Amino acid sequence: MDAEPGSRITLTDVLLVSDGDSIKVGSPTVDGAVVVAEVVEHGKGKKVINFKYKAKVRYRRKRGHRQGYTQLSVQEITLDGKTEKAPERRTAVAEPVEERPSGFAGREEAEVPAPARRRSRAATAEAMESEEPVAEASNEAEETESKPAPRRRRAAASDEPAAESESAAESESKD
Repeated sequence: MDAEPGSRITLTDVLLVSDGDSIKVGSPTVDGAVVVAEVVEHGKGKKVINFKYKAKVRYRRKRGHRQGYTQLSVQEITLDGKTEKAPERRTAVAEPVEERPSGFAGREEAEVPAPARRRSRAATAEAMESEEPVAEASNEAEETESKPAPRRRRAAASDEPAAESESAAESESKD
C-alpha cells in the first residue's frame, strides 16, 4: 500500500463483519462498513522457491520470490453508524536480567541443564570399573517382566530322543 508507517488509512471494501453474536456477509461488500487501520510496517514475506527440472536433458530453472506486504493494526470498525474501537494492546516490556550465558536468561540455576557430551573410551572404561552401581533395581525388575520367555529347541524339549541320537552319532563316528 502507498502509505507511510504510522499513518491511518480507511478501508471501505469490507467483506465480512462480526460482533460476536451476529455475522454480516457482504455480496460482494457489506454496505456502510468502514475499517480504520494504522500502517505498522512494510516488509517482504518468506522466500518461495520455484524449481523446474526435467530428467536426462540437463534442464534446471530455479527462481525465488518474496511477496511484499503491508502490516496493519485495526483501530476502529464502523457499521451502520455504530463505531467500535479496538481494545488497547499491551506490549511486553523487557526487564533487565542478570548476566547469564545466552539461552539461559530468566532460568534458575537448578533448571539449567548440563551440557550433553560424549564420553571417550577411556572415560567409559573408568566408569565401568568404578564401584558405584549404574542401573537401578526397579528398572531391572521391569525389564525382566517385559521380556518373553526364550524359545526352546526341539531336541532340548525332549531329553531322551536327543540323548539317543547323540549316542548313535558317537557310535557311527567310532566305526
